[in-house]
Amino acid sequence: MMVERVGERWNLIVGKELIGFRHDGFGQVEMQRAQTSWKRVEATWNQDESLCWNGICARGDMPLD
Repeated sequence: MMVERVGERWNLIVGKELIGFRHDGFGQVEMQRAQTSWKRVEATWNQDESLCWNGICARGDMPLD
């Protein structure tokens, strides 16, 4: 995970793919994959304490707020 601005913009690196995320400050998160347009995604928590956005999951210390 690479955090650009805590709580606003971050990236996940999955293999060789960079997946961008941005938060609007009002509860909406958008995700961008492989030079596609930004797409609104829903955040959910898994039982293993992973935070997921439309099937892309991260686990561990995440400075998101």
